[in-house]
Amino acid sequence: MAEEILKVEGLEKIFDGRKVLNGIDLSVCQGDILCVIGPSGSGKSTFLRCLNCMEDPDGGRIWFEGVDLADMSVDINVHRQNMGMVFQHFNLFNNKNVLENIMLAPVQTKKCTEEEARKEAMALLERIGLADKAEVYPSTLSGGQKQRVAIIRALAMKPKLILFDEPTSALDPEMVGEVLDLMRDLAKEGMTMIIVTHEMGFAREVAKRVLFVDEGKILESGAPEEFFGNPQHPRLKDFLSKVL
Repeated sequence: MAEEILKVEGLEKIFDGRKVLNGIDLSVCQGDILCVIGPSGSGKSTFLRCLNCMEDPDGGRIWFEGVDLADMSVDINVHRQNMGMVFQHFNLFNNKNVLENIMLAPVQTKKCTEEEARKEAMALLERIGLADKAEVYPSTLSGGQKQRVAIIRALAMKPKLILFDEPTSALDPEMVGEVLDLMRDLAKEGMTMIIVTHEMGFAREVAKRVLFVDEGKILESGAPEEFFGNPQHPRLKDFLSKVL
């Protein structure tokens, strides 16, 4: 049985007196691919940001590799080294070239030397066919290229888990495929991923489990075939009737 690397118990987040997350429980094992779907404003992105404590939870526990990240005495930066994050709007450093963006975190966290980081970064750029872009700045890249660079920047840290926050929603339609293809490759390689997405076809194809979140709760979860083919919760049935 695969090792459990993330366990969430009773996770809560409150904004302006409103519970944006209302008691989320979740278990993630090594190699799991979870796709999180739901309407806008349902708490999906807040959920991801709480997992690596970019937002401090207001209740509950987040066990990552046996350590409770919601414990304020924990050095969250140590554990973030093993939990990558890919954002909707790329979050690349515009004052650094592509190679420097990829090398920055491994060198700063002393995961590897500058020489090792450069070699690894170039290998990752070769993998996505962008080795010729190593010395250019992010402003010269297309949206799809920026997002692929953002993904391999996360991979450069050799994380145990990668969180994706709507990685294709800021892209032009013709650029979505190149990003999803890279994510499919990661899935085949066994990378553990939690993906907030609006791409239902991708979720059906790649996910081991799909979660439906609304009003800060997981209302339904299951394997893609059952989840999409035989939804049980009325709210999920209504949602799928509008997006499929």
